[in-house]
Amino acid sequence: MIALPLQRLTSYRCAALATILIALAQQPARAADFQIDGLKLDFGAVVIAVPKIDVKGSALEREAFVSLFNGSTGESAVSRMSKLNATEISAPELTIEQAIGDQKQVTRYRDIRFSDVKDGKIGRGTAASGTVTATLPASASPAKPPSAGGALGDAAKAIASGASTRPTSISGQLLRTSFEALDLKHMARVLTEKAQPGVTEAMLPVFGRFEQDGYTLDMGAAGKVSLGKTTGRGFAARVGDEPLGEVMTRFMAMSEAQAKAAKEPGAKPPSLKSEEDRRMGLSLLSLYDNFSYGSGEARDMAMTIVTPATSSAKSETVDMKIARIAFGEDAPAKSGFAVEGLQFAAGGAKGQIDSLSHSGFAMGSVLSELKALLSKPAPETAPELDTIDFRKFIPTIGTLRLDGLSVDVPQPGKPGQPALAPLKVGLKTFELKAGEQLNGVPTSLGLTIDNLLAPVTEASGNPAARDLIAMGYRMLDLSAKIDLAWEAARSELAIRAISFGGAGMGKLEAKGTLGNVTKDLFSSDLALAQVAALGATARLVEAKLLNQGLFEKLLDNEARKAKRKPEDLRREYAMMASLGLAAILGPSDAAKTLTAAVSRFVAKPGTLTVQASAKSGSGLGLADVITLTDPTEIFDKIDLKANAE
Repeated sequence: MIALPLQRLTSYRCAALATILIALAQQPARAADFQIDGLKLDFGAVVIAVPKIDVKGSALEREAFVSLFNGSTGESAVSRMSKLNATEISAPELTIEQAIGDQKQVTRYRDIRFSDVKDGKIGRGTAASGTVTATLPASASPAKPPSAGGALGDAAKAIASGASTRPTSISGQLLRTSFEALDLKHMARVLTEKAQPGVTEAMLPVFGRFEQDGYTLDMGAAGKVSLGKTTGRGFAARVGDEPLGEVMTRFMAMSEAQAKAAKEPGAKPPSLKSEEDRRMGLSLLSLYDNFSYGSGEARDMAMTIVTPATSSAKSETVDMKIARIAFGEDAPAKSGFAVEGLQFAAGGAKGQIDSLSHSGFAMGSVLSELKALLSKPAPETAPELDTIDFRKFIPTIGTLRLDGLSVDVPQPGKPGQPALAPLKVGLKTFELKAGEQLNGVPTSLGLTIDNLLAPVTEASGNPAARDLIAMGYRMLDLSAKIDLAWEAARSELAIRAISFGGAGMGKLEAKGTLGNVTKDLFSSDLALAQVAALGATARLVEAKLLNQGLFEKLLDNEARKAKRKPEDLRREYAMMASLGLAAILGPSDAAKTLTAAVSRFVAKPGTLTVQASAKSGSGLGLADVITLTDPTEIFDKIDLKANAE
C-alpha cells in the first residue's frame, strides 16, 4: 500500500511548502539580518522542522518575521506574498516528515538558499543535496497509483507493478536542486483565489527554470531507480474557477474516504451519480486548461525491478534504461513528448527503441465533452451506452512516431542439442499522422511502416512458412504506406498512395480518386454516414505491381516441387494467363488490353501497370456495379490502360 499514500504525502508536502513560502510577506521598512532557531510547523500528517534559518536584508524584525508563520495576520496570502522582500533566506537543513497510517516518509534538504527575493518572486533558489527515506509495514500490499510525483513516485509505480520481495524501507539520495524566477505571489493566487464568473484569466509563469541534478533510490530486494539531470522551463498556471487549494483539499479528503470505504465488506467502486462526485470530476477536468507544462527534459533514467514469483514462473529481474525524456520545445518536433534511447531486458530477451514520440496530440475536445456530460443533472449523467456518441471522445491524434525498434527473443532449445539463435524482430519506422478531425474522424490520414523485420520459423503444419524458407526467405523485410485526404471543396477522397511490399520480393502500389464523398461521411449519425459511404463513386484507380525477385523464386520453388524446369513452368503459366483471362474477361478491347499485359508480365515479370477511369464524369458508383447482369459489362463503363515492362 505504498503508491497511493506516497501520492498523498507528496501533495501534503507541496501544500506545506507553499504555506511556508506564502507566509513570508510584509512591507519592507528597513533591512534586518537575524537568525531563527528551532522552527517547527505541525500540519498533522506533515511536520516541517528547520533547526536554523538565517535571514538577510529582511523588511521585518525577527519577531515580526516569525509571526508570519502562524497565519493570524488577517491579510490574504496574495497580499502577504506581494510584501515579501529579502536579500537572502538560507537554512543548513530542512526536514519534512509525512505519515499516513503505518507509512512514514522523511525528506531532508541541505544547504537551502533563496536569493534576490522581491515582491513575492524568488530570483534564485538552491538546495545543495538531500536524502529521502520511507518505512512501510511489512504487510503492505501496493496499489497502482493514478499518479505519484517525485522520486518516490517513480518507486511507487515500480513497486505497484510487482516486486518479489515487498520492501519495508526505501532510501535515496537527491543531488543539487535549483530554480529561477519562482513567482510565489502568482502561486498564492492560483491556490487561494478564483476567477470572476465568465472571465478567463491569463496564463502566467510560475517559474522560469528548474534543474535537478539527479537522484538514486534503493528499494532493497525490490530493485533500484535512478535519474540523471532534469530541467524544465516555462511552467505556467492561471487562476481557475475554483481555488486550487480547495480542489486539492476536497480531492484528498474524498480519496481518504473512498480508500476507507473500499475496505468495508461488499464495497462498490465510486460512481459519478452523486452531486459531490460529479462536482469533483468537473473540478479535476478544469485543471487541464489551467496549467501549461512548458518544456524540459530528463536524462539517464535507469530501473532495475524484480518481478514477483508465481506458481508457474520464477522471479525475474527487469532492467530498463532511458537516455532522454523530453517534452515541449525540447522534443524533436518542438512540441509534444519524446522518449529516446529506451533499452530493456528481462527473461533472456532484450530490446531497444531509438525514439518514441508524439506531437499534436490533445485531449481538450474530449475533456470538454466530459465536462458537458458531468454538467447534466444526476439522472442524465450515466446514459445508456448505445446513446453515447463515442466519436466525441476521440482525442486530437496528431502524429505518433516510433523509430529503431529491435527485439531479441531466446528460442527454447531441445535437450541435447545446441542452443538456437535468438529470434530477431525489428522496425525501422512507424508513423501515424492524422490531420484535422471532423466529429473525431481524421479528414486526412498517413500511415508509414518501414522495414518491419519478422523471422520465418519452421513450424509443423505451416506450408507457407516452409515454402518461404525454401525460397530463401528467413527474414521478411516488409514496408507499407497509406496516404488519404478528403477534399471538402470538391467532395473527393484522394487516395494519394497505398502500398505494400517486401524487400527482395515485390511491391504493390495503388492510388486513385473517389468522388461524391460529402461531409455526411463523417456524421455522428451512423445511418447517415452509411448512406454517404454507399453514395461514393470511383473516378480513377491506378495500380502498379513491381516484381523484385519473388516471382522468380516462386517459380523455381514450384518447379523443384514438380520436378520440372522453371522455363517450362513459365511458358505454361503465361499460356494459362492468356487463355484463362481471355475466357473470363470477354472479347472487349479493354479486356484484351488487360489480358495481354498480364500475360507479358507472367512471361517476363517486371512491372505491371493498370489504370482505370470511369467514363461518366460523376464516377462509377455501387449502384452501377450492382445493376450489371454480366461482370464483363464493367469494361463498357471504364477506360482502361494496361502495360507490362
